[in-house]
Amino acid sequence: MEMFRRQLIYVQVHQDHFIARTVGGDRTIRRQCHALANRAGAIRDFSAIRRQLKAMFSELKPGFSLFKPWALLHFDPVEYPITKEELAEFQLVALRSGVSFCLLSTWEHHHEDKELLSILD
Repeated sequence: MEMFRRQLIYVQVHQDHFIARTVGGDRTIRRQCHALANRAGAIRDFSAIRRQLKAMFSELKPGFSLFKPWALLHFDPVEYPITKEELAEFQLVALRSGVSFCLLSTWEHHHEDKELLSILD
């Protein structure tokens, strides 16, 4: 039953947009976020990022579930270099956007559904 299953939302963070999908699902959404494109320095205002994440999480969440979904934010270190302070802030923003737990990844390769589903087991 869907209401007893925890959902994992995989979010790829790019230079100017997010790509999010539910692991094991077939739906993918893409959202532009101009706050990501300002790479002259550290990101100071995460409010636009929070709005985009909240909209994506609410769109990908099931209709009713007893569990809040988990999220995995994936930052490609070549395409989107990020500092430890920014990682911590992204995690906090994700938790405030509607997920109960947020994992962070800086692997160079994209994660496959098989390895992501093992997180929930």
